[in-house]
Amino acid sequence: MLILSSKYVPELQSLSERLASPTAAHAFNLSGKWTNMNIILKNDMHFRTLQQKLTPNLNFLAPIMRDELNYAIVKDLPKCDEDWVAIKPYHSMLRLVSRISASIFLGKPFCRDERWLEISTEFTENVFVSLVVLRLFPRFLHGFLSYVLPSTWIGCNYIRRAKKLLVPEIKRRQRARAEGKPISDEEDGGMNLLNWMLEIAGPYERKPSDLAHLEVVMSLASIHTSQMNAVHVLYDLATHPEYIEELRDEIRTVLKEDGKWNSWTKSSFYKLKKLDSFMRESQRLNPPSLLSYHRVMMQDHVLQDGTLLPRGAHIAMPVNAIQNMHTPDANKFNPLRYYQLRQSEGEMHLHQFATTEANVLNFGHGKFSCPGRFFAALEIKTILVRMIADYDWKLPKGQSRPKNRQAHEFIFPDQRGILYMKARPMEERLEF
Repeated sequence: MLILSSKYVPELQSLSERLASPTAAHAFNLSGKWTNMNIILKNDMHFRTLQQKLTPNLNFLAPIMRDELNYAIVKDLPKCDEDWVAIKPYHSMLRLVSRISASIFLGKPFCRDERWLEISTEFTENVFVSLVVLRLFPRFLHGFLSYVLPSTWIGCNYIRRAKKLLVPEIKRRQRARAEGKPISDEEDGGMNLLNWMLEIAGPYERKPSDLAHLEVVMSLASIHTSQMNAVHVLYDLATHPEYIEELRDEIRTVLKEDGKWNSWTKSSFYKLKKLDSFMRESQRLNPPSLLSYHRVMMQDHVLQDGTLLPRGAHIAMPVNAIQNMHTPDANKFNPLRYYQLRQSEGEMHLHQFATTEANVLNFGHGKFSCPGRFFAALEIKTILVRMIADYDWKLPKGQSRPKNRQAHEFIFPDQRGILYMKARPMEERLEF
């Protein structure tokens, strides 16, 4: 692997995928041949669907996400009206995120089907277990290891289960489209990722088993990003409770301007600039990965300064080190850092959680930056507004923030970390 400086970003972002492929890099990075991730190499429909359909329709999807969160909180969070209750945020946020993501990726009734919720969450967990273990060994052993490593064959089983569950539904929707019949009777009008994939699929992209497989893989990306960031923010809020009331004041301001919680739109969440800043600062200090901006060179290429990137080379950038190198007082947690930067003239639309810059590369940069980052930002904010407005949070007595776990370049919040939560008085919670 070649680790490059961020000075090459302007030049690299102009290269075509035929020359420097981010898709091949993602598949390679996730040991795709052995973890069922190589489906993304068949075509770019996942990228097109997110870019052309999901992101432009976020305003219509915001109410669906909000309603599913309201349902998920009742189903999956403990009652804590009277006393402080201990939870493991890693697992609690996983349930909330998986339900919300499924409501957008598949719609009802699948977003409330425990079979799908298990598939989408457990497949994600097993993929990361597999790639962490496989990377400990030379690549020529990966094929053999994939047959004896439980997480790889468990992952394969979840793909088979997903196909068994979704293929009949995909065929039903395909028939309905062909006959000009409504695909869904739900109030959302069938606005979900699967229907959009069926809409834009080319002649060679309509195989039901491939679409089912792709649904699982796309759920992995969505669940992993949103769950990790939400957990990190909750850990940071409990560690720095002095900021909670300021975030609540911001929420109250939006409530006065836009009305009750159930009437919020995407633009309502955009107004939460302090929360957005908190999320970005939390991600800076707790990045999902120390490396990003991955590419596999499909041909030899010589950079302008004479550096040769040979065919087959896997290139990446130390994104966390790059961001911190350009951040004053980088070791200090300053959750309003980016809010303050946005107050400068001409900076209001910059420094957001979902925006990319040449020195902020967690979501990539340029035309191949993560197409689902705006959805992730909205999903995380939707969850955090409820968590901040309706609950108080604290660390166990005498304990500090749960330490992150690292496996290779990947950073994970502590799965065993505990926080205490307690519902705030009814009159102080969000009004529906």
